[in-house]
Amino acid sequence: MKTRYLILSSLVACGIVAALSSCSKEDELKPDYKNPSDNFMPAADDQSAEAQLRRQFFSETGSYLLFNDTIQHEFLGTDINGEPRYFTETVDLTYAVGQSASVTMSYTYTYLQELEQKQKMTEFLLEYVQPHLTKSLKPYSWFVCNVINSYKDSYSGTVSHPYAASNQRCVVVAGNFLIQRERTEQQKQQYAQRILNAIVGQLASNQSSAFGEFYQYSADYYGTEYRAMGYSSTPPTAVLYQLGFLSSTSISSFPSMTTDLSSFALLAIQYTDEQLAKTYGSYPIILQKARAVRKILISLGYVF
Repeated sequence: MKTRYLILSSLVACGIVAALSSCSKEDELKPDYKNPSDNFMPAADDQSAEAQLRRQFFSETGSYLLFNDTIQHEFLGTDINGEPRYFTETVDLTYAVGQSASVTMSYTYTYLQELEQKQKMTEFLLEYVQPHLTKSLKPYSWFVCNVINSYKDSYSGTVSHPYAASNQRCVVVAGNFLIQRERTEQQKQQYAQRILNAIVGQLASNQSSAFGEFYQYSADYYGTEYRAMGYSSTPPTAVLYQLGFLSSTSISSFPSMTTDLSSFALLAIQYTDEQLAKTYGSYPIILQKARAVRKILISLGYVF
């Protein structure tokens, strides 16, 4: 009897080993992974002039180029009524990783229709805008459209048309100013500067971990309620300047780190040292913060 148990145990053990061996050879698990960056490139079999333009732009800059806001549109099958189902992902400027607060801003776009318009805007980006944004500051992707429609909320119906807007992985540029008619060299330079003004705060925020030196100046105040610091309401502008803030957008608290960085990033690219000294010479903390931001922006790849 004992011998039979030993034989049976051996057979079971052999069966388990054989099954495991068979599974490892015949049913190996293969990762089902698709690189999300693939969605920002034209399909491999797309040899159109537009697709080649986008590939060439990526080759030259390392940033992706889009001409509509649809990143992917994937067929999932049909529903119980036989209707097709799709998964669609679009450029969403209101989304940010880790975002918790509600967002009232929304965007729609009109597209560039002609290949010539797309080529003209691509050449403009390459010559006037992209050279300012190198290394860590280069955008992950550019979406070039005709007009950006920006709605502050869904109730007022108020709409604006910014030159550019951005989030963590995409910069949207409106091309209607340039494609309406021929522009002078000075107008092109001004247009490029307006685009940079609109996006530099977001590009800096994308690299917020690099701005520790900047944040230390106002670390005790960020997001703190005015009353906690002895102020019954929004401090006068002169007091904000003395504390190192350019402005306050809140009626109850000091600016957040993100808001403060965006304000100073814009200041740093708009003002020369001479202009800073003339405007804010009586406020040493503002001067120190502006210099810190400029130094960090340069180290990250901003070219003045």
